[in-house]
Amino acid sequence: MAATKADMQRLISQRDQLLKEIEALRNKVSGIEMAISLLEGDGAIKQSGKRQSGLKTVILNLLEEVGTTGLNATSAVEMANRRGMTIQAASVSSTLSRFKKDELVVYDGERYRLTKFASRESAEVHNLWRAAQAS
Repeated sequence: MAATKADMQRLISQRDQLLKEIEALRNKVSGIEMAISLLEGDGAIKQSGKRQSGLKTVILNLLEEVGTTGLNATSAVEMANRRGMTIQAASVSSTLSRFKKDELVVYDGERYRLTKFASRESAEVHNLWRAAQAS
């Protein structure tokens, strides 16, 4: 049975709506995880068997939230402030640099993105930028 153009559009529209709902749920989970990390008495959370500082968790959650847009230290501080959190730009910058070194994020010279959100083009720009820095 051949699908008509209208049927195809309807299916694509339904798929897109479901993808939006999935993303909204992921953002809700990230927000709850962020709240849990902030409410813990010592400011740290247990994740995958390792202790991870609250700042790292906040930054990872923000990176997850912004997806392919990415962020830098300034935008991370602004986003955290809108959520009622105070974080220092220098600490965010240092943490993002460590994430880059650990290959959790890709840096394109302007913004950091989780590796799962970094496009091939972004990775190529990152590699060119890294090579230029080395020379």
